[in-house]
Amino acid sequence: MPLAELQLIATGLSVFSSISRGRSARSQAAFEQKQLEFQAKQDEVVSIQRINQRNEVFAANEAINRATFFSGLNRDPSDRSVKAFMNKQKEIAGKDVGQIEAQTFIQASQTRLASAAAGARGRSAFQASLLGAGSAVASGLFRYEEYRTTGSLFGDDE
Repeated sequence: MPLAELQLIATGLSVFSSISRGRSARSQAAFEQKQLEFQAKQDEVVSIQRINQRNEVFAANEAINRATFFSGLNRDPSDRSVKAFMNKQKEIAGKDVGQIEAQTFIQASQTRLASAAAGARGRSAFQASLLGAGSAVASGLFRYEEYRTTGSLFGDDE
Protein backbone atom coordinates (compact mmCIF):
# COMPACT_ATOMS: atom_id res chain seq x y z
CA MET A 1 0.00 0.00 0.00
CA PRO A 2 1.51 3.36 -0.98
CA LEU A 3 2.53 5.82 1.71
CA ALA A 4 -0.08 8.37 0.62
CA GLU A 5 -2.94 5.96 1.31
CA LEU A 6 -1.41 4.96 4.64
CA GLN A 7 -1.25 8.64 5.54
CA LEU A 8 -4.97 9.02 4.78
CA ILE A 9 -5.81 6.05 7.01
CA ALA A 10 -3.59 7.38 9.83
CA THR A 11 -5.24 10.80 9.52
CA GLY A 12 -8.69 9.24 9.70
CA LEU A 13 -7.74 7.28 12.80
CA SER A 14 -6.27 10.38 14.41
CA VAL A 15 -9.44 12.37 13.70
CA PHE A 16 -11.66 9.57 15.01
CA SER A 17 -9.53 9.18 18.14
CA SER A 18 -9.50 12.91 18.87
CA ILE A 19 -13.27 13.27 18.51
CA SER A 20 -13.88 10.12 20.57
CA ARG A 21 -11.75 11.51 23.41
CA GLY A 22 -13.69 14.76 23.27
CA ARG A 23 -17.05 13.00 23.31
CA SER A 24 -15.94 10.84 26.20
CA ALA A 25 -14.75 13.87 28.20
CA ARG A 26 -17.99 15.69 27.42
CA SER A 27 -20.07 12.70 28.54
CA GLN A 28 -18.05 12.34 31.74
CA ALA A 29 -18.48 16.04 32.50
CA ALA A 30 -22.23 15.86 31.78
CA PHE A 31 -22.53 12.93 34.19
CA GLU A 32 -20.56 14.84 36.84
CA GLN A 33 -22.76 17.88 36.25
CA LYS A 34 -25.96 15.85 36.76
CA GLN A 35 -24.50 14.28 39.92
CA LEU A 36 -23.67 17.72 41.33
CA GLU A 37 -27.13 19.06 40.49
CA PHE A 38 -28.66 16.07 42.25
CA GLN A 39 -26.39 16.65 45.25
CA ALA A 40 -27.49 20.30 45.45
CA LYS A 41 -31.14 19.22 45.52
CA GLN A 42 -30.37 16.57 48.12
CA ASP A 43 -28.61 19.16 50.28
CA GLU A 44 -31.70 21.37 50.13
CA VAL A 45 -33.94 18.47 51.21
CA VAL A 46 -31.60 17.68 54.12
CA SER A 47 -31.68 21.35 55.09
CA ILE A 48 -35.48 21.36 55.17
CA GLN A 49 -35.37 18.25 57.35
CA ARG A 50 -32.87 19.90 59.73
CA ILE A 51 -35.03 23.03 59.95
CA ASN A 52 -38.11 20.94 60.66
CA GLN A 53 -36.23 19.02 63.35
CA ARG A 54 -35.02 22.26 64.95
CA ASN A 55 -38.55 23.65 64.95
CA GLU A 56 -39.86 20.42 66.50
CA VAL A 57 -37.22 20.61 69.24
CA PHE A 58 -38.18 24.23 69.87
CA ALA A 59 -41.89 23.35 70.08
CA ALA A 60 -41.18 20.44 72.44
CA ASN A 61 -38.92 22.57 74.64
CA GLU A 62 -41.47 25.36 74.69
CA ALA A 63 -44.18 22.94 75.84
CA ILE A 64 -41.89 21.61 78.59
CA ASN A 65 -40.94 25.13 79.67
CA ARG A 66 -44.56 26.24 79.81
CA ALA A 67 -45.52 23.20 81.84
CA THR A 68 -42.57 23.76 84.18
CA PHE A 69 -43.14 27.47 84.64
CA PHE A 70 -46.89 27.36 84.94
CA SER A 71 -47.53 24.22 86.92
CA GLY A 72 -44.27 23.35 88.61
CA LEU A 73 -43.09 26.80 89.58
CA ASN A 74 -46.50 28.45 89.85
CA ARG A 75 -45.38 31.36 87.67
CA ASP A 76 -47.87 33.69 86.03
CA PRO A 77 -47.69 33.43 82.21
CA SER A 78 -47.82 37.22 82.01
CA ASP A 79 -44.72 37.50 84.20
CA ARG A 80 -42.11 39.54 82.31
CA SER A 81 -39.26 37.17 83.15
CA VAL A 82 -41.24 34.21 81.80
CA LYS A 83 -42.05 36.14 78.61
CA ALA A 84 -38.42 37.20 78.26
CA PHE A 85 -37.23 33.61 78.69
CA MET A 86 -39.73 32.32 76.10
CA ASN A 87 -38.83 35.10 73.66
CA LYS A 88 -35.12 34.36 74.07
CA GLN A 89 -35.72 30.67 73.31
CA LYS A 90 -37.69 31.64 70.20
CA GLU A 91 -34.89 33.98 69.14
CA ILE A 92 -32.26 31.24 69.57
CA ALA A 93 -34.35 28.80 67.51
CA GLY A 94 -34.79 31.46 64.82
CA LYS A 95 -31.03 32.07 64.67
CA ASP A 96 -30.39 28.33 64.42
CA VAL A 97 -32.83 28.07 61.50
CA GLY A 98 -31.21 31.11 59.85
CA GLN A 99 -27.77 29.52 60.16
CA ILE A 100 -29.02 26.27 58.64
CA GLU A 101 -30.57 28.20 55.74
CA ALA A 102 -27.42 30.27 55.17
CA GLN A 103 -25.16 27.22 55.32
CA THR A 104 -27.42 25.39 52.86
CA PHE A 105 -27.48 28.36 50.49
CA ILE A 106 -23.67 28.58 50.50
CA GLN A 107 -23.23 24.84 50.04
CA ALA A 108 -25.84 24.67 47.27
CA SER A 109 -24.25 27.65 45.52
CA GLN A 110 -20.83 26.00 45.64
CA THR A 111 -22.25 22.73 44.33
CA ARG A 112 -24.08 24.50 41.50
CA LEU A 113 -20.89 26.40 40.63
CA ALA A 114 -18.98 23.10 40.51
CA SER A 115 -21.77 21.72 38.29
CA ALA A 116 -21.45 24.64 35.89
CA ALA A 117 -17.67 24.22 35.86
CA ALA A 118 -18.05 20.53 34.99
CA GLY A 119 -20.31 21.44 32.08
CA ALA A 120 -17.85 24.06 30.84
CA ARG A 121 -14.99 21.57 31.19
CA GLY A 122 -16.88 19.08 29.04
CA ARG A 123 -17.68 21.64 26.36
CA SER A 124 -14.06 22.81 26.31
CA ALA A 125 -12.76 19.25 26.03
CA PHE A 126 -15.06 18.57 23.10
CA GLN A 127 -14.05 21.82 21.37
CA ALA A 128 -10.40 20.95 21.93
CA SER A 129 -11.01 17.54 20.37
CA LEU A 130 -12.56 19.16 17.31
CA LEU A 131 -9.58 21.48 17.00
CA GLY A 132 -7.26 18.50 17.40
CA ALA A 133 -9.20 16.67 14.70
CA GLY A 134 -8.99 19.69 12.42
CA SER A 135 -5.26 19.90 13.00
CA ALA A 136 -4.90 16.18 12.25
CA VAL A 137 -6.81 16.65 9.00
CA ALA A 138 -4.66 19.62 7.95
CA SER A 139 -1.33 17.95 8.72
CA GLY A 140 -2.54 14.63 7.30
CA LEU A 141 -3.60 16.23 4.03
CA PHE A 142 -0.30 18.07 3.83
CA ARG A 143 1.64 14.82 4.33
CA TYR A 144 -0.66 13.00 1.93
CA GLU A 145 0.02 15.57 -0.77
CA GLU A 146 3.74 15.42 0.00
CA TYR A 147 3.79 11.61 -0.28
CA ARG A 148 1.57 11.60 -3.35
CA THR A 149 3.72 14.05 -5.26
CA THR A 150 7.15 12.82 -4.19
CA GLY A 151 6.39 9.17 -3.63
CA SER A 152 8.87 9.15 -0.78
CA LEU A 153 8.65 9.06 3.01
CA PHE A 154 11.34 11.73 3.35
CA GLY A 155 10.27 13.98 0.50
CA ASP A 156 13.36 13.29 -1.65
CA ASP A 157 13.59 11.37 -4.90
CA GLU A 158 15.81 8.41 -4.13
